[in-house]
Amino acid sequence: MSGIHRPHLAAILLLLLPAAVCCAQIPDHIGDWRVEVGPAGNEYCLAPERPVESPRLPDRLLSIVRALAPSHADVTSWRLVYDGTYWITAEAEPDRYEYRLAPNGAVREITYTNTSTRAREVAYALTIKDTRKSIPLKDVPPRALETLARAVPGAAPRKAWVASTTAGTRYLLAAGKTIFYARPDGQIQSARLVSEGALEENYPEDADRDSVLEGIRSETAELLGAYRDRFNFDHQIRRLESRSPGRGGRFRFVVMGDSRSNYDLWSNMLKHISRLDPRPEFIINTGDLVPRGLAKEYRDYLVPPLLKSNIPFFVAIGNHDYGFERKALEYRYLFGDDALNYYFDYGGYRFIFVDNCSDAAPLEKTVDWLGGVLAGTPAGFRTIVVFHDPFGTIEKWAYHALPAEQSKPFTDLMTRFKVDHVFCGHIHAYSTATFGGIDYTITGGGGAPLQDRFGPLGSVYHYVLCDVEADGTLKQQVVRFYRNAAR
Repeated sequence: MSGIHRPHLAAILLLLLPAAVCCAQIPDHIGDWRVEVGPAGNEYCLAPERPVESPRLPDRLLSIVRALAPSHADVTSWRLVYDGTYWITAEAEPDRYEYRLAPNGAVREITYTNTSTRAREVAYALTIKDTRKSIPLKDVPPRALETLARAVPGAAPRKAWVASTTAGTRYLLAAGKTIFYARPDGQIQSARLVSEGALEENYPEDADRDSVLEGIRSETAELLGAYRDRFNFDHQIRRLESRSPGRGGRFRFVVMGDSRSNYDLWSNMLKHISRLDPRPEFIINTGDLVPRGLAKEYRDYLVPPLLKSNIPFFVAIGNHDYGFERKALEYRYLFGDDALNYYFDYGGYRFIFVDNCSDAAPLEKTVDWLGGVLAGTPAGFRTIVVFHDPFGTIEKWAYHALPAEQSKPFTDLMTRFKVDHVFCGHIHAYSTATFGGIDYTITGGGGAPLQDRFGPLGSVYHYVLCDVEADGTLKQQVVRFYRNAAR
């Protein structure tokens, strides 16, 4: 220290101070969540070709399936999948039942397939609109109640309905966080978590399409009309660009994704982001905001925490967001007609948001649009591109990504234009990669069930905190959330 002149020492301390203050102003807890901050980077990934070891099916899960499966069906296979759940098949031609169970025995999903007719019963796609009626539990087929008592003794049914479905009459029973669908004879045919759309109602298959569209537009306007001015991306961009610091100015933003099915975490993450000092200029979400892209989901799940945030919010649409016929009608009503492929400039950066998962436009057209936006980026600007689906050209993500042949035109553009960073979602974890000389980050830890391929630093709920320095460099930190730890 004696060799440093005091003025120089003061200057060094002033340079170090912003970083120290920045780190000190990241709260270490929010609600019932403990928060840890770490550096960017997570190269760990269990090789896609290497199966997760599952030497035997736990006896507890086997007994649950045997209680739920028809007497003539045998358990024929099982596997432990990327999100840590067990997929178990019980079948006897032509009946096949697939059960998705959590390690603690919670039933997350049951799907039935008739292998002869190819008819399938998937809980969220069954109930015909306006046919579900509440009934007392005593009116439920006794066999269904007896089966649930054996299979899930810790979650007694608390509510029941009867409904017309595409498969005939079904009795719906709410037990724990799951809705079970039973036939009139009491056999449980399907099930799904409430948070994943188990109570969703659908238009009849023979409904007039124009009438359906008119109904969706009317309902969407009624439910979301009060919010569209605030959340319209064009409006938010104008508001943001009016205070852009210009090149050479420091600023902060947050990237997160797949926040669709854990309201407590979603709302607390936004509270945590709002308490950062300095506060981020905007939030980027890599998509999957809600379970199915319905207007009521946007109103009831997405909007309430955002109303308390007041930080501009931008999205790359996800595969759970595009709603009826994958056309993103409800999404575009809330966020704007141009909310699928758009960009804005801020602080010497061009931020580009790309739809690579809906059916609103062919991928070829989207690639052309993206190439034009990249080519038109002002000289000296850096570029960040945001997609929902990661790219199958990156081998470790290929198991749950856009197929390689569809990915290649996008990743070729990233390399050709020397994009500074690419953010994606869809995989429910934190993972990083370099491909074609470009840095890629997956941030999909906003609330959807975590995938388990990415180790303790990746298979965790999180968001990415991004700070742009005065020289334009992008520095990232990963803000991880852990449930119910001591404060």
